[in-house]
Amino acid sequence: MSRLSMGLDSRMRQTAAAVVLSLSLQPVLAAEFSVGRVEVVFPTDDWREVVLPDKGRAYGGDRGGVIESETKLFIQAPSGEHPGALVLIRANAAGMRSGRMIYSTSCETSEYYFAEGDAGFQARAAHCLVVFPAYASEEVMSKLAPPVVLDWLRSSRAQLPKSMATIWSRHSVSTGTFLDVHVFLTPQAGAADDDTPDVKLPSGVLPQHVRWGRQLKEAVRSSVYSISGKLQIPSMDIKPHKLVLNLNPGN
Repeated sequence: MSRLSMGLDSRMRQTAAAVVLSLSLQPVLAAEFSVGRVEVVFPTDDWREVVLPDKGRAYGGDRGGVIESETKLFIQAPSGEHPGALVLIRANAAGMRSGRMIYSTSCETSEYYFAEGDAGFQARAAHCLVVFPAYASEEVMSKLAPPVVLDWLRSSRAQLPKSMATIWSRHSVSTGTFLDVHVFLTPQAGAADDDTPDVKLPSGVLPQHVRWGRQLKEAVRSSVYSISGKLQIPSMDIKPHKLVLNLNPGN
């Protein structure tokens, strides 16, 4: 082999090694989607979306009408490896053309779940975070998930983890802008840090779920008040679980 050939061969090997190293050092890419006016950003790129029927949200009061909205279900790992979380997001597509909404809310902790948020009458804005303990997945989906989600899960023959906890965050303002996020996740999932919540938690409610829920609550609030509507889903410290489902139930 000539010196020229040997030199080229050496350079090619060095280049290939550099490319491999470069690829291995690439950061994990985020997945971006839209729901109504909201741009949703997940911390990793292995999420799939399922568009669900949405008839809009009635705003009631002394004016009749419906606020146009959109609902999507997000599932991680389309290959079938599921890390233990489903995320249901509903948001308005546009605000009200006239009139204002007011809210009378009560968001308080009970012996069955943790909650923090507004409690008042005829307020111009309302927000609430609720964290439930883990229960059998079937029971969770039948009692806490909207019927449209339960219908889709049945048609897709999803095999969920044995138990799932629920974290729910909602924020609404007088213009009709709202964002509603339900997260169904395994008991092992949650915030990675180990700070202890500053309140006594109901039996079965896990500290890591409350920590993560508070991060979600702030992200939801920021999205509602921002012009872009960007919702940055907090990172989850989760362990892999299998989720076998048919993303195209008609097939």
